[in-house]
Amino acid sequence: MALGDFLLLPSDDLTLAALLKGPFIGFDEDRLFGLAWRRGKQSLWRALSARRAENPDFSRAHTVLSDLLASADFRSPFEFYAEFLGAGGARAQLLTRLGAEAADPIDEFLSAALAYERAHPPSLQGFLHWLRAAQSELKRDPEQARNEVRVMTVHGAKGLQAPIVLLPDTMSLPRDR
Repeated sequence: MALGDFLLLPSDDLTLAALLKGPFIGFDEDRLFGLAWRRGKQSLWRALSARRAENPDFSRAHTVLSDLLASADFRSPFEFYAEFLGAGGARAQLLTRLGAEAADPIDEFLSAALAYERAHPPSLQGFLHWLRAAQSELKRDPEQARNEVRVMTVHGAKGLQAPIVLLPDTMSLPRDR
């Protein structure tokens, strides 16, 4: 959603900073600080545009984001995000950074974009507003067999069964040190 927010308002520095640090661009703290520091009243987007020749990372980020800005106005939200996540390689980047469990929310996001377009005129701003207003929550199927350790609260684990359950010592008072 940060990508959509940036596309609607490129001068929003906080959204752009989050996007630059995210899996699609991949800036680290030092790279972002180098871009943001000493830019005066100039927006982060203008600073990136002005300094793209200084650094290959700045150039790549500017190219990616400029291409997305150029195409967002001419595509429906589903078409835009499907292209970005598919052929654009963003889905693979998300799965690499967040793990395989990110596949379900990605699919649900695309399904939501398609559902929005069936009921409303396609617009990015309308879709993001509709998505935020829906307040829906995606829950994973807890019965899926996976070869992984799951850390859960007692409330979240209620009713589930597992071959091995580890409980912390909850019967003694913590020592004050």
